Amino acid sequence: MLNLRDVCKKFGSNVVLDHVSLDVNKGDVVAILGPSGSGKTTLLRCAGYLTKADSGKLTLAGKEYDMNRISSKDLREYRKNVGFVFQNFNLYGNKTALGNVTLGLIVSQKMPKAQAEEIGKKLLERVGLADRMDYYPSKLSGGQQQRVAIARALATNPDVVFFDEPTSALDPELTGEVLTVIKQLADEGRTMIVVTHEMEFARKVATRVVFMEDGEIVEQNTAKEFFENPQKERTKEFIYKSSTWSTAASEDAAVEETV
Repeated sequence: MLNLRDVCKKFGSNVVLDHVSLDVNKGDVVAILGPSGSGKTTLLRCAGYLTKADSGKLTLAGKEYDMNRISSKDLREYRKNVGFVFQNFNLYGNKTALGNVTLGLIVSQKMPKAQAEEIGKKLLERVGLADRMDYYPSKLSGGQQQRVAIARALATNPDVVFFDEPTSALDPELTGEVLTVIKQLADEGRTMIVVTHEMEFARKVATRVVFMEDGEIVEQNTAKEFFENPQKERTKEFIYKSSTWSTAASEDAAVEETV
């Protein structure tokens, strides 16, 4: 479905991606983990042509693209086949939930408004926002805004959806409602790449887990093997520290709830 080959990216003298290659099959849910600064978000942004890679090749559904240069025509074609969900929602404040979902269909794809709104309404129902279609972002919670963003990403029925830490701006309660929607998409067989710090989500929902550090893929495997039988010492250390932090955070939350 999606293949990345030898993706390189520098910011000044800082090597952010060092010949990274990744294969994603149809129906895969790939969770990309790693410490801050590991290059995982940059890899996702390069794959979405939101950041220009210095070099590399990308193949989607059999068509190859140069990651350093792409024509306007090819970029339009490519973006019809991918969806992107950002950390901070990136909704238009002057558009309702429905307007945010339909805008790309109407403006970029020249779809009739009535047809776009029919698609938008179905998608907002799908993410549990049937009663919030006419609400503006300022009247929606963070979790609701992110679910609008997910509906928007699905509007073109893309081959693959990229999620860049979709819960990082949310508190724990709202995180749960967004992860529930992503899990439902996974259960439907939607192909997704998710950059995340949510270890339990990666363990329970992802079909494959990729661990990155210093601009390289350190280890990748099925979710089960990654967590139960990590091969690299650095991977073992990361899983242990992440699990320890998660346990401590849960205990702190429980204490706060009883106070």
